[in-house]
Amino acid sequence: MFPGINLISKFSGIVLASLAISSCVTETVESPNSMKFSDTALIAVQDPNAFVTKGSTIAWLPDAVHFYEDERLENAPVRALIEKEIVKNLLEKEMILVESVAGSKYAIAYTAALESSLDDSAIIRRFGLMPGNSQVPQDDSNIEKGSLIVYIFENSSNDVIWRSAAQVGVKFDMPAEERKQRVQRVLAEMFQTFKVSE
Repeated sequence: MFPGINLISKFSGIVLASLAISSCVTETVESPNSMKFSDTALIAVQDPNAFVTKGSTIAWLPDAVHFYEDERLENAPVRALIEKEIVKNLLEKEMILVESVAGSKYAIAYTAALESSLDDSAIIRRFGLMPGNSQVPQDDSNIEKGSLIVYIFENSSNDVIWRSAAQVGVKFDMPAEERKQRVQRVLAEMFQTFKVSE
């Protein structure tokens, strides 16, 4: 009845299986040795056998979207910013966003959380990716490490064909315009690793 539910139940097994595929391409966007708090640590994996073409249809897989709310960010529209930038980047890749996952070739989902809700060991267990941002100050209650993992499924095979994880320091009192620009930059960096052909 709901094709997306099958995808979710298989997701854990798919991620583990995709880790075993030695032909996956991993891209790491490395920051300089003197990494600053504002830098993003990012890693991405795309299946080289999955040829995503411009004009392919893609839909949200709502049951696989996980946004961990935090009261310290209740006045910041972080979820809306993330979703708007994901859509913007998909459209820039000339993907066609459709309403139903049942009628699309691909499905997209994401997980966004602060470290207090989803720590590094849980991320590596669940997603098989670890950007490893260690530059976030540990003694500042106004800052916490945040992680964003975006993944794309191919509906016909239920395979995860691309996934990217980014980590950055989240400053709770950051001005709204600066936060918006930061979310835009992080998502743009992530989607640079998503290869789409003619």
